[in-house]
Amino acid sequence: MLQKHRDTRPGGKRRSSVKMRICECNMWNTESGICKQTDQKIITAEPGQNVTLPCRAPNNSSSITGVEWSRADLGDEYVLLYRDDQLDPTNQHPSYKNRVDLQDRQMKDADVSLILKDVMINDAGTYECEAFIRGTNVRKRVNLVSDPISIVTLRVDPPDKETITAESGKDVTLPCRAPNNSSSIIGVEWSRADLGDEYVLLYRDELFDPENQHPSFKNRVDLQDRQMKDGDVSLILNNVTINDAGTYGCRVFLRGTNMRKRANLGGDPISIIYLRVDPPGQTGGDTEDGSVGVIVGLTVIAVLAVIVGFWTYRKCSQDSFQPPPREMQHFGNVSEVLT
Repeated sequence: MLQKHRDTRPGGKRRSSVKMRICECNMWNTESGICKQTDQKIITAEPGQNVTLPCRAPNNSSSITGVEWSRADLGDEYVLLYRDDQLDPTNQHPSYKNRVDLQDRQMKDADVSLILKDVMINDAGTYECEAFIRGTNVRKRVNLVSDPISIVTLRVDPPDKETITAESGKDVTLPCRAPNNSSSIIGVEWSRADLGDEYVLLYRDELFDPENQHPSFKNRVDLQDRQMKDGDVSLILNNVTINDAGTYGCRVFLRGTNMRKRANLGGDPISIIYLRVDPPGQTGGDTEDGSVGVIVGLTVIAVLAVIVGFWTYRKCSQDSFQPPPREMQHFGNVSEVLT
């Protein structure tokens, strides 16, 4: 789009300037004055996948010399900035370091699409693609065109809920692993929906924070690896009780966020675990809580015990009965004669 700006100076002179805004229009028709609106797309991905966020400038955009991908909620930090034929990491948000690149650094046919690797739940959001125009100072981000060429909403589907079964009194591990490139993870929170503002475990500043930990989990939880190597933030829960049953969520802090504010945790959990707790010695059957299987098993055992007991009694009774000696039989006959 072409816009005229009139500048009135003290000397009474009027100066007209023209600013090209290629971003709002994918194609500008000079004859009709019709502008095609900014391209908007919705992309869906799953955690751990690689995804491409498309962005293509107008066909006549051979004057594009650089590009910035941004997300509104990142403030002054950006997702990717490419200029002077190289990526500029100066103000890149830490969570995107070594995870983003252009699909084509030559930007042939004005293709400035973004490749995002190892998608995380926290990557969900609205991304904007803006371009530098030849003739502007590419060292100043303020020279980016004002409106985005492309707006892409990235949706990241949360993981499926996993069910873990534990026996009361035993220890259990609730697994949670962030993407392989999670060197930017510096803290983790495990929570349970029914606990309100209290949490199961909060680990940050290389320490456990007990301030708002639910009392029932004190001294019973730990991380499987406090170094969180390879993104492993699994939870160990000791001495499981019936009251521990429920749905647990695992969220992480990323480098560059304010760790002292729990609000900076990602909105959706990396992992969702449903913990089912069986009473001691009980093994679940095919039913939801295993109780039917246990009852049937106990009934069969009881019936077998009755049958075996009855058979043993009959056998013992038969073995204990013996006919009287022949002498006794004789005396019995004599008695009868005497009488």
